[in-house]
Amino acid sequence: MKKMFLMAAMALMVATAAEAQVEISKFKFSKDEPFGMYPGRKMIDMKFKNTSDRPMKYLKVHYYAVNAVGDVVSGRDEGLRVPGKEYIKPRTLDCMGPFEPGKQYSRWASGAITTQQKGTLAVPYEVEIIYMENDTTRIRIDKENLRQFFPKNEWRDYNRYNQQL
Repeated sequence: MKKMFLMAAMALMVATAAEAQVEISKFKFSKDEPFGMYPGRKMIDMKFKNTSDRPMKYLKVHYYAVNAVGDVVSGRDEGLRVPGKEYIKPRTLDCMGPFEPGKQYSRWASGAITTQQKGTLAVPYEVEIIYMENDTTRIRIDKENLRQFFPKNEWRDYNRYNQQL
């Protein structure tokens, strides 16, 4: 019985590992204050590996900037206004390839957010992969599959409907 359970668990792990087409080992905000100017300005820093068997044309990571209390920092990216709620659009980090299978890449974007708040995290919302054949894969990131695509990131529950922001 234990042997069958162990084999089933291993098969499940292999199946879920085969599903991941990209592994993002670094995805975080870093200090971005050139010459000491623009205090609080942060860049988004990312390191990833193409774990699929096909070359990628584009990799887009949609993410939210979440403060220490779990609210999304809206900034200029406000979305639709609904009475009593505010929908905030995710920010996007666009990376242009080609990204060959099995290779690791590093990308960053300057001036992603300006905040003096401590504990602000980049929480991934969705990964969009566009392959060379122009077929697109969109993967919604949640608490269950975060470690599969972002093994070093921590999950933070967030609220994107907040009138106080």
